[in-house]
Amino acid sequence: MSVFLRLSKSAEELNLAPQNTWAFMIIGNNASMAGTACDFFTQENAYDAAEKNIPLLFISFPCTKDPNWNNRPERREKCTVANVTFVNLEWFESWEDKPLKRRGNDYHRAKKLIGQKMIDQTCKLYPQIEDCIDFIDIGTPVTNNHYINSTKGEIYGLDHNVTRFSPESSSRLRPETDISGLWMSGQDVLMCGFTGGLFGGVLTSAAMLKRDLFSDIWKLRSAYKPSQKKE
Repeated sequence: MSVFLRLSKSAEELNLAPQNTWAFMIIGNNASMAGTACDFFTQENAYDAAEKNIPLLFISFPCTKDPNWNNRPERREKCTVANVTFVNLEWFESWEDKPLKRRGNDYHRAKKLIGQKMIDQTCKLYPQIEDCIDFIDIGTPVTNNHYINSTKGEIYGLDHNVTRFSPESSSRLRPETDISGLWMSGQDVLMCGFTGGLFGGVLTSAAMLKRDLFSDIWKLRSAYKPSQKKE
């Protein structure tokens, strides 16, 4: 489940750092993310789940990581927030075959309830953003299925469980395949997220070129000297 926010103040005004936050909202014995001990995941529908605390939130401020953000005048007094959490596909899959933007009031209510819960919990951690939200966009698992051709609403590829990182699985999830000219790349040869996808691409390029590109990157970094601006 994803929530994207636009704020009416700049990151500097709101004191927002270029960082990611993984916020575990439940502690103790109920902190399980497996869905068996956390009552958020055991609810039958999104309406009931929205009454519970969401156990985990990913919170980021993409605008703070964009060096060109302020180059466009219309962005200078704005900021963006990205939120991601886990939900059950079953809460939304009954609307899977409905037309985009026409899934009905029940779907929009379910989406809005979970999305607003994510926003409320984010504002507890970053209270300075609460009164600055001027645009909200919420995505569900069926949104992901439509736009990025997922099958179960996922955005991070393969499940990241213990089996995924076992020696046997790791030995199979390599850039090379048994099909000539076909290579694997991205998140599924390393780990999820932007960094995982980025370095997955480097691994594949290294395998194709039969070259240690990581050493090349390190040498380039060591040789890089920022240019000195003339006053």
